[in-house]
Amino acid sequence: MKNETVVGNVTNTALRATMSRATEKPGPAAALHYHDELELLYIMEGDFLCRAYDKDYVAHSGEVIFINSRVPHSTECLSDVRMGMLQFKESDFVDNEVTKIIKYSMRFQSQVYYPVKIFSLSELSETIAFILKEVAEKNRSYEVFVRSGVYRVLGILYRENVLSDAERVYNTREVQKILPALSYINASYSENLTLEEVSSRLGFDQSYFCRIFKIATGATFTEYLNFVRICKAEKLLLKTRDNILEISEAVGFSSVSYFSRIFKKYRNISPRTYRSVLCANI
Repeated sequence: MKNETVVGNVTNTALRATMSRATEKPGPAAALHYHDELELLYIMEGDFLCRAYDKDYVAHSGEVIFINSRVPHSTECLSDVRMGMLQFKESDFVDNEVTKIIKYSMRFQSQVYYPVKIFSLSELSETIAFILKEVAEKNRSYEVFVRSGVYRVLGILYRENVLSDAERVYNTREVQKILPALSYINASYSENLTLEEVSSRLGFDQSYFCRIFKIATGATFTEYLNFVRICKAEKLLLKTRDNILEISEAVGFSSVSYFSRIFKKYRNISPRTYRSVLCANI
């Protein structure tokens, strides 16, 4: 599995927007890979398959495939295909201090529920087509029009609840109450954190804390903490040669078997296999 490096092609804008120059013939399009960017594939003609977490998603002419950040996936043309593609990081357009605090909550909700989604919304396909046209023609101030299009795409994804709108999430009463807990977990995930400790830091009764935490994040305290740890472990698997036990301990797991089980829950592959497949394809 390859970690794909996405290089932007729009001046002063962190975005890659491309359109196939000719009809792609039936057959494999991209081997198993992932990237930090969101990806949207607008299928203009033909039938196209995206495989993620052992599930097949098939889009037909006029539809859009949304692939979430860091989701391992492969693709295949099922017929002659013509398509356009957008790749960009949400954080490059909406990043702020609020987003940094609640980013794992947003990532948890979007990746757990929508790793991949097929859209039949004309509003989305037309917006992507608009962006691709601006990039292709490069008329005066096209970058401004492109960025406006990206914000429109994000707005659609927020409205469809595929991504979490940081400002909307932040402004909910429950999130405001647990922001110190989220910040503390983000910074102290490698320690032996307990529900009792974190709730007491906020001066909350445990049962009340559990209730508002679940409402605010869509996860229990343990689910959220484990998800943060898995995100951190993923980076260590990719960037270090530490063994699995060392990595599990570094991110706060007391048992390597429990770490492996939780990693597989969220990534549908064991950390050992994840690393071996990655190394075999680099």
